Formats: sequence, C-alpha cells, structure tokens
Amino acid sequence: MIKQLRKKFILVMMLSLFIVMGILVAAINIVYVSNNSNQTDATIEFLYANSGKFPDDASPAGWTDAASGTDVPPGGASGAIHFKKGEGLGGHITPDTKFETSFFMVTCGDDGTVVKVNHGAVASVTEDEISDYAQTILQGGSGTGTVDYFRYKVFTAGDGSKVIVAVNCYQQMRQERTLLLISSGAGILCMAAVYVLVLLMSRRVTKPVEESVEKQRQFITDAGHELKTPITIISANAEVLQMQTGENQWVDSIKNQTRRLNHLVKNLLELSKLDEALPADQFSDVDVSALVSEVAETFEVPAQAAGKSYAADIQPDIYMSGSRDELYKLVSILLDNALKYTNDGGDIKVSLTKHRRVTLSVCNTCDGIDPEKTSRLFERFYRADESRSRETGGSGIGLSIAQAIVERHGGKISASAEDGWTITFTAVF
Repeated sequence: MIKQLRKKFILVMMLSLFIVMGILVAAINIVYVSNNSNQTDATIEFLYANSGKFPDDASPAGWTDAASGTDVPPGGASGAIHFKKGEGLGGHITPDTKFETSFFMVTCGDDGTVVKVNHGAVASVTEDEISDYAQTILQGGSGTGTVDYFRYKVFTAGDGSKVIVAVNCYQQMRQERTLLLISSGAGILCMAAVYVLVLLMSRRVTKPVEESVEKQRQFITDAGHELKTPITIISANAEVLQMQTGENQWVDSIKNQTRRLNHLVKNLLELSKLDEALPADQFSDVDVSALVSEVAETFEVPAQAAGKSYAADIQPDIYMSGSRDELYKLVSILLDNALKYTNDGGDIKVSLTKHRRVTLSVCNTCDGIDPEKTSRLFERFYRADESRSRETGGSGIGLSIAQAIVERHGGKISASAEDGWTITFTAVF
C-alpha cells in the first residue's frame, strides 16, 4: 500500500509539473510567434500603403514619429519610427527595416492573371516561382496566411485587382523552431531534475503514513494474538459447561459467538498480513484455469442443494505468476459471497477469460442492491444488508481480503450492479 501511495504521489507531482511546464512553454512560444506575425503583418501593411517600397525621402506617407505621433518632416526621422496602420497590430518598424526585409509584391487582374511582379527585394525565388505562389494563394481563397516560408496578405485595390504582398519569414521561422526546441528541452530537463528530487523526497513525505500504517498493522496483530487466548478459554469453558449441563440455548449461543469472534480475529490477522508486499519467493507459475475449476466444483453441490442455478465458463490453459494459495482463497471468497447473497432460485456464474489480461468474473442475482453502493462493498466491515449478513454469518471483511489479494498480484477488482438485481465482481490481472 505504501508503494502505491508513493507512486501516486510521484505521479500527481509529475503530472502537475507537466501541465505547468506545458502551459509555460506553450505560452512563451505562442507569444513569440504572435509577436513575429504582428511585426510581419505591419511590414506588409506598410509595403502595400507605400506601393511596395520603403520610402526614405521627404516625409513618406504613413510614417509618424514614435514619441510625438506627428508626421516625420524631411530628414527629421531619428531613432525608432512607427507606421500608423501597424500601430494597432503591435508592429514596430525602423529605418533599418528595409535592409532586413525580403519581399515580393504581385498585382493580379480580376481573372487571377498576373499583371505585375515586383521582386527586386527578394533573391531566393524567381519571377516564375512568384507567379506560381500568386496562383496558389488566390486559389486558396485566404486573405492572409503562409506559403512555404513567405507570410502573405491579399489586398483588393480600388479597380478590383488583387495585390499580394509576401514577406520572407525564413529567419523568423528558424528562430521560432529554435525557441521551441530550446524551451521544450529546458522543460524536459527541468522535469527530469524534479523527478529525481521527488523520487528522493517521496520516501520522506510518505514516511509518517508508513509509520502510521505499520503501527496499525502491529496493533491488529498484537490485539489478535491477545484475543485468541480468552476466546479459546471461553470456547473450552462452554464445551465443559455443555458436558455438565447438557444442551442449553445459552451455551449454544456462547459457542456460536466465540466461533464467529475467532473467525473474525483470524480474518483480521490475515488481512493485516495481506497489507504487506507479496515476497518474490512466493510467486510461481499458476494454472489459473485448473485452480478456478477446482474451486468452482466445490461450490456446485451446495449451490444446487440451495436451489440456485450454477454455471462455470472457464477458458482452459490460462497461466499467471502469483501465489496459488492466495488465488485459491480469492476465488473461494467470491464464490462463497455469491452463494450467501444469491436470492432464492437465483443464478450464479463464474467465468475466467484471457485476452490481453486475465479476467476472473463472479456474477449472481440478488434481492436488490443500490448500484451506487457497490464501490463500498470492499470497505472493511461494510455490509449492504445488515440483517441479511447476520443470517449468513458474514463479518464484512471477506471482500476486503479479496481486494488485498488482487492488489498484491498487481490487479484491480471492481463490483457493478447496473440493473440493481444482478451484481458482478470482476478481478483483472
């Protein structure tokens, strides 16, 4: 149980870190890519407004001073300047932008025919390739986007013609990929470092729980052994008293209750041992098919004698690694539970199958059970029907033992009662 708790602690910590790191890395890259896109869009807007060139003489149209927001006078541009249309997009353009920008501009007629190509500021593509890009962009029907390593935008001129301005974003894309790799790598290294720290610290974190569980287990063991002696004495005295006085309902009651108490103490001691990890030397290759068949046969006669329908569907030649004694007890507990709580004239069915995993299933009809309570059936001393349990002599601890056995073998057990009248216990290994 402590190992499972430690694994869950590590899993929760690493999952939380993974989510936080994922959000952080994604946010950094999204903001960076968005900023680059806004900058490129601002440049495209500027080029379109200035007919595909970066003006550098007498107060170019669309340029404003970054500080005052007024038009730049001839020769008055100093430092950073902004383009009005790019301001809302977050674009930042300086006089050096024209030396850093590779672009082409294509004008197309109403029918999509290329009328004019401006490719003086790009060397990586030819005029024919630019024409092909223009056709691809127009056929795509998108007003903005990316084709290869060019980010483009389509404008509609006053005469109805289409103007495509595309800026080379190769360096930006490389920087974006580099940032993604670096940030992802840093996130992975950070997670690896935290995993090592969490792995080392998990034992310290779970140590108080481990000590508490160990004290509880030791208490149950000590109390069980202390109870054995008075139970044995009471039982022996009752036997002697019955021999002296003959049959007596009070003596019979004492004997029944001591037997019940003795059975409960044995189950508690066994459950306490099952909380510990199963030693490796107790594992062996078990023929589960033969084991389940053997247990199922022992319950067939009692079930038929009680007037209950009994069926077994066991797939042959199923093997698994585990403790034969514990698996035998598991099947016995589930079938005994089914025999006790099946309604008069009801049905019991046990099945064993293997596809990818070994699955043991015990199903029986009952007088009715709340489907929402099935998850509580494995709680210690929990009984869905108190009066029924008294009749059958149940202590409410058998299914807890079954669950402990399944978990010691690395499996999971569950109970379901979809219709409220049939309950199925399923153990998957």
